[in-house]
Amino acid sequence: MTGSSTEGIKTVLHPVSDLAAARAVYAALLGVSPQADASYYVGFEVAGQHIGLVPGGGPEGMTSPVAYWHVPDIEAKLAEVTAAGATVKEPARDVGFGRLVATVTHDIDAWVASASADGAPYLVPLSFDWDGEALRVATPTDSQTGRNLAAGRTVRLGLGPTRDVCMIEGGVEVLEISALPQERGDRFAARTGFDPRALDTPYSWSRISPRRIQAWREVNELPDRELMRDGRWLV
Repeated sequence: MTGSSTEGIKTVLHPVSDLAAARAVYAALLGVSPQADASYYVGFEVAGQHIGLVPGGGPEGMTSPVAYWHVPDIEAKLAEVTAAGATVKEPARDVGFGRLVATVTHDIDAWVASASADGAPYLVPLSFDWDGEALRVATPTDSQTGRNLAAGRTVRLGLGPTRDVCMIEGGVEVLEISALPQERGDRFAARTGFDPRALDTPYSWSRISPRRIQAWREVNELPDRELMRDGRWLV
């Protein structure tokens, strides 16, 4: 596989609860004074890397360290990684001094909610593949979820933790396990580590085309949580 180059991980941001205390600890750990020192951010340059301290996780609400790969062409790299199955969490944006930053995620499993003909809800975690237009899941044909998707042709999915969640509503197209082109089935197996084609239990594919997508972290993101409506992106 070939693609645009990367320059390696050169920026790591750490959320901290006490910026002053963290500043002292990291200065002792790294053996240098910070090059950026403000009430909203402290940054160190050491051994070719930038280490940033972000009080309260910043506007993004980080709860764990975030590593950034440096690339010469951010849009080209985003196109490559999304084609490979990653999801853009935050599109490229200018954070100052001409520096562009974007964030992608690589979820493998999603919560899948469906309903029976009489309206009984059913919720299960399923592995999925995203091809840039639709999500694909596999279920035993005679399972509760398999029957619900085949009959109702609609579904709701939840991606990510509850404090940083993406909700997707979509229509469902059900295919027999042998109806999917081999390269797409191979992609699903490689991405999820699960190949339903190799099992004795009859499975079916469900192709889910998003019609509505919402994403939010906490109350501060509720007003702008809708990203797609009626199958059209709003961002």
